Amino acid sequence: MKFVEIYTLQNDGSQTIIAICKLIDGVVVCDGDDNFVRNLNTEGIFNYSAPHKQILFPKDGIHFLEQLQFNFKNGYLNASAIKEE
Repeated sequence: MKFVEIYTLQNDGSQTIIAICKLIDGVVVCDGDDNFVRNLNTEGIFNYSAPHKQILFPKDGIHFLEQLQFNFKNGYLNASAIKEE
């Protein structure tokens, strides 16, 4: 199963997972912080590989999962590359 972990930076420099997004039957399902997951589901994320402004949602499957690491790469929130278990 393919998945991405999304981390937040803590005051002591450590990171805590706030959400895990898994590809299940072609759709991404995210579990974790309720507000964060709700925002992903309703607002979506940018597709930085598209030539024009495009928003991706969990229903977009692997494309959504691939773009998480490009949407969350700052001092506060970071997403891992796609992992497999």
